[in-house]
Amino acid sequence: MNCLRQCVLETKRNAYAHHIQRLMVLGNFALLAGIDPKQVNEWFLIVYADAYEWVEMPNVTGMVLYADGGLLASKPYAAGGSYIHKMSDYCQHCSYNVHIRNGTDACPFNYLYWDFLSRNRDKLGSNPRMAMPFKTYDRMDPLKHRAIADDSARFLQTI
Repeated sequence: MNCLRQCVLETKRNAYAHHIQRLMVLGNFALLAGIDPKQVNEWFLIVYADAYEWVEMPNVTGMVLYADGGLLASKPYAAGGSYIHKMSDYCQHCSYNVHIRNGTDACPFNYLYWDFLSRNRDKLGSNPRMAMPFKTYDRMDPLKHRAIADDSARFLQTI
């Protein structure tokens, strides 16, 4: 994933990343992949020269990972590949195709986003700001749901 590669390389090189890189690429991936919030917080505090706990903890825990149950943010800061494509030029040099939704060539953000919604429906289903994404998911064919779950499991097992 070129976006993750570029963000991690820039972080290693400069001990800094723009908030879009931190939130919508690295944080979004951590959220969608289900990485433990404590580990994500620790990593952000270690790798960024400008990371102060009083800023990183609420931003990472509350806004990026929605791990505070919605105290800071009114909905998870989650997105599929199209958002990253709109906000950056990472997708043009990626081995994954942001326009493909499923399969080995698809951008993992695409199926991980829908899998995240499916896995967290009990927690997020009553959130009014999540109504549209859930309606979209519900209109998908059950075979599409299965493909999303299978692609997500396959991908997450490889990392």
